[in-house]
Amino acid sequence: MVVKGFKDFFAKGPRLEMIRHDIPERDREWFANCRMHHLEQFPWITSDLVRTGMALWLIASAPLHAFLTVAALTGSLFVLECVLYSNIMRIAPETMRRLNMLRVLLLVRGCIWSLAIGIAVAAAPANGSGQAIFFGAAVVMIDTIFMTSLPLVGLGSNLAVMLAIGMALIRAKDVDPWLAAAMTLMMAMGVHYAIFSLYHLFATRRLRTRRLKTANETIEVLLSHYDQHGSDWLVEIDRDGRLERPSARMCAALGRDVEAVEGMHITSLLEPGPQWRELIRSAQALRQISNLTLPARFGDERRWWSISGCPVFDGEGNHTGYRAFVQDVTERHTAEERVRTMALTDALTGLANRPVFTARLSETLEACDKGEVCGVLFIDLDSFKATNDTFGHAAGDEVLRQTAERIAALARPGDTAARLGGDEFALLVTSAETAHDLVSRAEALVSALSRPMHVDGKTMPGGASVGVALGPRDGANGESLLRAADLALYEAKSRGRSCHVEYQPALLEERAERRRMECDLRHALERDEFEIHYQPLIDIATRQTKGYEALLRWNHPTRGSVPPSVFIPLAEDLDLINTIGTWVLREALAEAATWDENLTIAVNVSPAQMRGEALLGQVIGALAASGVAPERLELEITENLLVHECEVHTRLLHRLRAFGARIALDDFGTGYSSLNYLRSFPFDKLKIDRSFVRDLTCDGDSLSIVEMLLRLARDFSMETIVEGVENEGQFAALTAMGCDQVQGFLFGRPIPASELPPEIRKPVDAAPSLASEPIEWLRQRGCGALPRDTGYCQVSCRKC
Repeated sequence: MVVKGFKDFFAKGPRLEMIRHDIPERDREWFANCRMHHLEQFPWITSDLVRTGMALWLIASAPLHAFLTVAALTGSLFVLECVLYSNIMRIAPETMRRLNMLRVLLLVRGCIWSLAIGIAVAAAPANGSGQAIFFGAAVVMIDTIFMTSLPLVGLGSNLAVMLAIGMALIRAKDVDPWLAAAMTLMMAMGVHYAIFSLYHLFATRRLRTRRLKTANETIEVLLSHYDQHGSDWLVEIDRDGRLERPSARMCAALGRDVEAVEGMHITSLLEPGPQWRELIRSAQALRQISNLTLPARFGDERRWWSISGCPVFDGEGNHTGYRAFVQDVTERHTAEERVRTMALTDALTGLANRPVFTARLSETLEACDKGEVCGVLFIDLDSFKATNDTFGHAAGDEVLRQTAERIAALARPGDTAARLGGDEFALLVTSAETAHDLVSRAEALVSALSRPMHVDGKTMPGGASVGVALGPRDGANGESLLRAADLALYEAKSRGRSCHVEYQPALLEERAERRRMECDLRHALERDEFEIHYQPLIDIATRQTKGYEALLRWNHPTRGSVPPSVFIPLAEDLDLINTIGTWVLREALAEAATWDENLTIAVNVSPAQMRGEALLGQVIGALAASGVAPERLELEITENLLVHECEVHTRLLHRLRAFGARIALDDFGTGYSSLNYLRSFPFDKLKIDRSFVRDLTCDGDSLSIVEMLLRLARDFSMETIVEGVENEGQFAALTAMGCDQVQGFLFGRPIPASELPPEIRKPVDAAPSLASEPIEWLRQRGCGALPRDTGYCQVSCRKC
């Protein structure tokens, strides 16, 4: 073991890593001062004078020449130290330069003392040699401590002394030379480790103290700056809930001085309510509070605070209070409330929107007792399209606003006026006692809306048709009652417009027409009547096409082009949407496979496709068949998808996203617009509905909403796209607000694949190499944990 120890020592070298420290450039002068300060703390010149006297006393009885030699050496050294040290301190103001000069002086000092001690040990009488050796060891020990801050100098100086002692002992007659050499080597190793370890402790302690002090100063500066200029307040609360050391910013916000605020109970500033009770429960349970938003009231002013904090304990584990950050989020809360309000109301008219109307209609029907009636008046403007085409969209919007005002003026307490979309309005009447009362209200509506409207000095023709349905006679639920009113409206328009029609069972012929369309839809796919059109998605910074959105079209041989708004709901009702959706995915991806690899393809996903696990199988099968990278596929979903079975749908979306597909939230801001959806699922893209863009350049509310939604998307690290961009003014406004992508007629209408620009297609020889089976394709992409008996529709590997 001893031999191994010596081998390790000589193999590993002089342990230089112990004296090497990474010292920043800015701290080198400071560290040099620390080393210099350590040297100055020890009276080494005085110590050398005492050491000289002791050395001469030890060899007082030695031969005269030895005594005189030691006296000359130590005396000269003392004079040299006094003269040179004072000159060094005078001519070298820089600490680094002083240290370098002292290194030389101390090395010379060590060499002189090694000679003096060596002579003293050799010349000492037999009964005094032990004292001389002990004196030399004491010198080594003292210099080890003294020169801790200069480890290499200290090591060299001490090695010289020990070498001199060792040589003197080896030459002595009564000492075994091998034993003397071994003792000298062991002392050298011990001094080596000792001085290097002492320096390591010296440097490490000072550097850590320096860093800790710097960090504390930085934290104090940041906290002070944050407290003075940040948006949050650092609040300290004792265990009884009373404020301690309130900040100046908090006192300024409360409009009180520090003395008045200190000692106030935190709950005295907050409004009682559910959030208030949640705060109390969390505090009593010593739970951490995170982003709890609750109303605060001081004086006549009502604000909203977001509180995050945690309990504080002393060193013995006793609860001493709370430390929290309080942020005034009044503006954000107001903005969010405004978004929620806009999600429940029509942005243009201020009336309730369709979801709100249908919800209230269902609630009203459920509340109707026997003998009570309610009604729906379904309203459609007769000449709105002509007005819009003749006078422009701005005039058309003003007509819609004036129409909404007239309808709202005829609404009674308890009624609900709504704009269902386009020029369609509805009035939910809850105050009718008989069917005759409902008809009278319809006549009043027709009369009020038949009056001309005046917009910018121009007279716009009035006129509206009204369909009347009585509940629960004509419909036991909201959907059926609204459908009955819609059938009556259709009949009113077919009778010449500007009139009202009450629903009659004979109008069910409309349902027969629907059944005919259902039959046609069932065979549309096999008759090759479906066609996919592609609309470009434009990068707003470069105006370059980043991809295309696939839009399904139904070209009926007799009906012509049937809009998706007609046949998609029908397909969902008939459970045909999965078949059609699979076809759309395969066709769109097959087309995208011929494009440049940098172009993406966006495909809309119906909520009905999300039932079960079918969509995952459709996507994987279509990707495998086309060879398109999953990262190029964007699946667009709507908000109402997450309303029902949110957890199931979210889990499926996570699996699709993990596989590589991108998920976009479509038509955000028009439906429920719950911010919780953005928090619960990390969407890749937020698509803002065209209804906000239409009024972007003329309506400050729409501008504010779009700007808010864009900012919200950025906060959630989502890409943004706005649809319905039709003019340069809208494009310029969106560019200024930092939108990422746009689509709309300004850059191109949806066109079939045959009309796409040829430059987007890649060479024929660059076509992807496809796997023969989806399972094989998945394994090529790293999906190895596939169930053998369920097929690719039930993927359960780590990637998916």
